[in-house]
Amino acid sequence: MSQKELNYVEDIYNHECLIMNIIDSTLNDIDDDTYSKLLESALSKHSMMNKQIIKLLEANN
Repeated sequence: MSQKELNYVEDIYNHECLIMNIIDSTLNDIDDDTYSKLLESALSKHSMMNKQIIKLLEANN
């Protein structure tokens, strides 16, 4: 993987971390179970994507 590609993947990783932090913060601020379930599902999906990105980065080291 070139340095440019690595920078792109690192940007994607940082965006995923930011999204996960925003979702987690929102989960702490809401009381509605419907929205909580929706956000928990989104957090789970972003967490899985983040793990895949980490594996991709580890494979290229």
